[in-house]
Amino acid sequence: MKLVIDSNRLFAAFIKKSISRAILLSKKFEFYAPFELLDEFEKYKDYLINKSKIDLVTFESLYISLLEPIYLVSFEKYEKEYDKAIKIMQEIDIRDAPFVAIGLALDLDGIWSEDAHFLEQNAIAVYSTSDLEGSVLCRIK
Repeated sequence: MKLVIDSNRLFAAFIKKSISRAILLSKKFEFYAPFELLDEFEKYKDYLINKSKIDLVTFESLYISLLEPIYLVSFEKYEKEYDKAIKIMQEIDIRDAPFVAIGLALDLDGIWSEDAHFLEQNAIAVYSTSDLEGSVLCRIK
């Protein structure tokens, strides 16, 4: 299954070993996100270090391992759907337009998110963590 990953799902996977981390690291999914995800991660770096109670070396190691399964998509790859995504998300949360645009441009199966506002649009399917956890449940202990 090919999915756009919402930033908050990556953050949840980062903060603690959880079903979110298992889903992200599962070979059953391919994840895509805008390159801007790296800027957002950098913006919240100190928060993530404090919340996960790890040192900088551990942070960097975990950062590399959790970003590895995510295909980072340049604007040029989803630019053709960006205006459409803006229109879809303008009354919902315009900051999430790149995620919708990627899903549309790459014809992905959906987006993995816990943000309820994604349910207000119908351009791309939305999968919650509980929707995906059955695929990786046997890997969590």
